[in-house]
Amino acid sequence: MPRFSDNEREMIQQKLMQEGERLFTAFGLKKVSIDEIVQAVGIAKGSFYSFYTNKEHLYMDIAAHLQLKMWSDMDIFLNKNRDLPPRELCKRCFLWMFGELERYPLLKQANSETAEYLYRKLPKEIIEAHTRADSHELIKLQEYGVHFTCGIDIATKTLQTLAISFLNLQQDQTADQQVIMEIILEGVLKEIVSDESN
Repeated sequence: MPRFSDNEREMIQQKLMQEGERLFTAFGLKKVSIDEIVQAVGIAKGSFYSFYTNKEHLYMDIAAHLQLKMWSDMDIFLNKNRDLPPRELCKRCFLWMFGELERYPLLKQANSETAEYLYRKLPKEIIEAHTRADSHELIKLQEYGVHFTCGIDIATKTLQTLAISFLNLQQDQTADQQVIMEIILEGVLKEIVSDESN
């Protein structure tokens, strides 16, 4: 296994994330090879495996990093809208996140096929870590008066499923897309979010 200094590791990690995002966005997850990634980064193939088990692991790491950026901005959105009733706050927050996808093409191009592929290719612990990160963000909503009527795990998986459905809907570019999203979202939130503050 190659040995890198902490500084080299950090530089290579950053380059893997940058080039991985560029390649995955341009060509899609399935079409990009590890050979193409290491060539773009300027490292040996063996060095890649010092960082990631496979390209899907890199993709998931990039997606998680982009989500963290979006969630940081979401805090600003939530602060500005904290006076809304909880269910309405959740609805607007969810719709806001989908509007924000324009800034994150890698996340916007994901759909159910991408999710199914990642579930097949990644170890269970990586998928679970991603779900825990999503759960953490939902827990944060409680600071804004949102109370989930089901367990946080169920709420997380329900909203993850909903997000994938919305990503599929965005691929269709239907004129009624916003209306459809709002109808589905309102129905789901009615079931999992109390309309009264904690």
